[in-house]
Amino acid sequence: MEDQIDRRLILAARAVVFLFREFEQLARRHDITVPQYRFLMFLKRGPKRAGELAVEASIRKPTASALIADMERRGLIMREKDADDARSVKLRLTESGLAKHREFELELARFLPTLLYEGDMEKILDALSELAYLLDTRRYEASPHLADEMAAPQDN
Repeated sequence: MEDQIDRRLILAARAVVFLFREFEQLARRHDITVPQYRFLMFLKRGPKRAGELAVEASIRKPTASALIADMERRGLIMREKDADDARSVKLRLTESGLAKHREFELELARFLPTLLYEGDMEKILDALSELAYLLDTRRYEASPHLADEMAAPQDN
């Protein structure tokens, strides 16, 4: 006999896949890729080494290098000397990168409500916000070196 699976889990997975497709299309219209958005999001928390970005974004270093080169060429990020290790550099957002991040997140905030019925909006947004919080908490618990980032103030 098959294990009983809560059908809501399947429906939740479908919703994630649907939303991700919409997210990718919106990103394309804003001349940004999903991995680039991830980099902007991670760098918004502060400068990082290229290897750290690759690990956080779950991509290989050669892929990260190509993304970094493109983002540098576009003026979204820049290199700076690592104060802790003179042999190393860290990447940080430029004003243009911060503006791109903000512009895209504002567009996401305007877009999401178009997918929902107004009466369901508060309930769905509360549930998604709680999910985001729980996922972040789990991520930071699994990676103690990221705990400082979670505690750092975030401007929205």
